[in-house]
Amino acid sequence: MFLPLGDHPNPSKPQWVTRVLIGINVAFYIFVTMPLSDQPLTEKDLASPEIAVQLDAMWEAQGPRVQAQFEEAFRRREIQAMPSPQIMQELWLRSLDHYSLFVHEYGYRPGFHDLVSLFFCMFLHSGFLHLAGNMLFLWIFGDNVEFRLGRLGYLVAYLVTGVAATLAFAAFSTEGGIPLVGASGAISGVLGLYLVWFPHNQVRVLFWMVFIFFVHVRAIWVLLMYLVIDNLLPFLAAQGGNVAHGAHLGGFFAGMAGAWVLNRMRGVVPAPRPAPRFERRGGPWRKPPARPAADSGPEFSTAIREGRMEDAAHAFSLLVREGGAPAAASDVFQLGRWLYENNFGPDTAAVFRYYIKTYPRGSDLDRVHLGMGILLARKLGQPTAAREHLLQAIDLAGADSSVATTAREELERL
Repeated sequence: MFLPLGDHPNPSKPQWVTRVLIGINVAFYIFVTMPLSDQPLTEKDLASPEIAVQLDAMWEAQGPRVQAQFEEAFRRREIQAMPSPQIMQELWLRSLDHYSLFVHEYGYRPGFHDLVSLFFCMFLHSGFLHLAGNMLFLWIFGDNVEFRLGRLGYLVAYLVTGVAATLAFAAFSTEGGIPLVGASGAISGVLGLYLVWFPHNQVRVLFWMVFIFFVHVRAIWVLLMYLVIDNLLPFLAAQGGNVAHGAHLGGFFAGMAGAWVLNRMRGVVPAPRPAPRFERRGGPWRKPPARPAADSGPEFSTAIREGRMEDAAHAFSLLVREGGAPAAASDVFQLGRWLYENNFGPDTAAVFRYYIKTYPRGSDLDRVHLGMGILLARKLGQPTAAREHLLQAIDLAGADSSVATTAREELERL
């Protein structure tokens, strides 16, 4: 058995959308799930015509599953005789509470298309362990994906993959009235994005068999175990139980597809390759020793000198993420030019913005402003911002320079 506890490397700044999503899920559990779960159905509730209609619909959907559970218990000789349908229904009613009614109304039920429940079900959980497991995975894997997508993009990806997971559950569900609740479909979408973009990140995993020990494993192996062993094999064997494996698979593959589409649109960013870490003993919350931020600077400069531009791009991303000392301005400009020539538009803009902010008197500042202006005008569709950079290029280069001439020609195109 294994349980992920953390990953490395992480963004240097807090990723607030991930934290807000965790907060919303926890708030729903504290203020909705817990109070309603403490309210069992009373005789007065059962006498209510509205609740009686809802209970009839719930029994129609869940009755076959309840009967199958009793048959399995009888087969295993856990009970001496099969109860009658009336007794089954009576025992089932005694197990219900007001949260069961709430889930039946606001959880997503295949065959009952409801836009509200399609989104609302992502924030409901069946119990504390269900919530805790989902939030742990979101906490571990969400921050890197949010850092790559940005706040709005990450929120959209979370909700879209969550909807895709719910629809996948509906497509494969054989029990049309059983409601789906939980954030695991959307979180599986985050895991799919993570697998494509950060396969080599190190995940700290707790293993327990005879002894408890901690190891650091590449993310690709942890996520493939989640995909294949925890979901695909049970799904193919039709051993779902109370776990919506179809939703997990739908969300995971939706996340992978989204990452692939974004790579095609924005260019592939080299995946980080942190050094492997080995740990024989240690407390469950101890973080792996931090890699010195200064290590990335020499790696970046060496890669530039040797013409290994993909390695340079990776080293530069680590340098910025870990807050290392600024690299040589000429090396940063060379990386930006290579990214532009290879059609990595948004990444080129990020490198040029770093140059403008870090080297306000850099020798290539006029050409950086020129490149930013051309990039924003031709590839990123931001003519107003492009004009400002082109005017800056003219001011810095001087009226008679080739940079100024090119900038004026570009201004005439706008």
